[in-house]
Amino acid sequence: MRLRGRQKMLPAEPLVHRVFESHVSSHPERVALTYGAESYTYAELNARANQFAHYLLGRDVGKGCLVGVCLDRSLEQMVAILGTLKAGAGYVPLDVTYPIERLRQMTSELTAMPLVAASADTAGLVQGGPQDIVEMAALRRALDRLPTTDPEVAVGGEDVCYAVFTSGSTGRPKATAVKHQGWYNLLDHLADEFGLDHRSSNLMVSSFGFDISQRSLLTPLFTGATQHLLPSRHFDAMMACRLIREHGVRTLHCAPSTLYLLVERQPPDGPDDLDSIDHVFVGGEPLSARRVAGWAGRAPHRHRLVDVYGVAECTDVSTIYVLRDYERYIAAGVPIGRPVNNIDVYLLDDDLRQVAPGEVGEICICGVGVGVGYLNAPELNREKFVKVSTPDGYVDLYRTGDLGFVGPDGELRCVGRVDAQVKIRGMRIDLGDVETAVRRSSRVEDAAVVAVEPAGSAERELVAFVIPAAEMDERALRAELHSLLPTHMVPRQVVVVAGFPLSPNGKVDRKALARSLR
Repeated sequence: MRLRGRQKMLPAEPLVHRVFESHVSSHPERVALTYGAESYTYAELNARANQFAHYLLGRDVGKGCLVGVCLDRSLEQMVAILGTLKAGAGYVPLDVTYPIERLRQMTSELTAMPLVAASADTAGLVQGGPQDIVEMAALRRALDRLPTTDPEVAVGGEDVCYAVFTSGSTGRPKATAVKHQGWYNLLDHLADEFGLDHRSSNLMVSSFGFDISQRSLLTPLFTGATQHLLPSRHFDAMMACRLIREHGVRTLHCAPSTLYLLVERQPPDGPDDLDSIDHVFVGGEPLSARRVAGWAGRAPHRHRLVDVYGVAECTDVSTIYVLRDYERYIAAGVPIGRPVNNIDVYLLDDDLRQVAPGEVGEICICGVGVGVGYLNAPELNREKFVKVSTPDGYVDLYRTGDLGFVGPDGELRCVGRVDAQVKIRGMRIDLGDVETAVRRSSRVEDAAVVAVEPAGSAERELVAFVIPAAEMDERALRAELHSLLPTHMVPRQVVVVAGFPLSPNGKVDRKALARSLR
């Protein structure tokens, strides 16, 4: 089974920072960036970024290099990102909320990263690695003496624009690199498909190390709008709501778990803090329609909730679906839609052959969004980035490890993970299947299912953590699930919780849920 995205010609230089520079030329005085009471116009941000780019080039840090960015949300964080891109290098977000040991693992993985931009508060997080640490504030006097003009650096669509770290089954972070052409293609698709322009201001709410954040950071600057940075190291829902209201923020990019925290702070009727929002792009984990239906479907309806699906290895977003019928999604789940421009999605079986329409297969991604691959991990690249024979010839694609099928409506649905399968009493099941069934109950607002090994037993069992929509009757819920699932797939235990713990990336932390049972 194959889904094709619309084919659209890319420019000769598909570079996000070049589009930013075009906005500098057309409206230099417009506010590009705010952080609390501080702000930069497009001209000011461009000048600062150019000075940092000239500094990097003076140190022979340019095309083919990576630059670590270990900074809190700040004006200087964006200066470092744009300056790195302008120098022809790729940036690496090093999230200051991560443990020091994890950050040091990350920096030790990247031999092509000679330098890390940091602050006095964050330098200690990355010291001891092979890179030079430069403090942006300490550089200020030196940077002020450098040119503010755009550096002339030849960069192409196949070059690396950024690299992010993903977690894996080994527990060790691995870096995957994204190409300029993939990043340009995604932001261009969002701007074109949803009419984003200079009015489409954004509030950056996600953790810096998350792939969502790279899209969130640059989309407003790509469209000529204002980027507002949340002046807090950790997500603060109350502060975010206040800034959205005060600035009239129009777009958000976040994980569903972050959106729930914002929505749950709003009154059930009447005006709320989020009234200015036109588009919310949510992704990274399955969306619970039940938890947002009352807010998103409220009249007068202006909010456009967009479910985005993808992986960091393929420039974050490969398919998009605009939500419309919330009652249907509560019963059947939210589709992940159709491919973005210049992306094809294949559904393949274990032998990498296309499955028939309606059958479940592994979601594999092909097109300009496919990245460079994992850095310093050749065996993993051979496993995940493969060449497959199709009726149209051989194609290069990335195996996501996600399972999906195309429904009668032609929309792609994700139904779980190849590696999320566990054995219960010798029978293989997918935790995503169980979670979907639990969420279908009118008694449940949201659910997360984990497999645990009770003390003194080698036999795994399923536990459903649920946020109740009404007074919870565990026996009635389990009876309901018995009518939907085979016996071995019905959770042995139901645990009622007020909310789910979140990982630094804003996703449900299932390991923390499992630990809470000990």
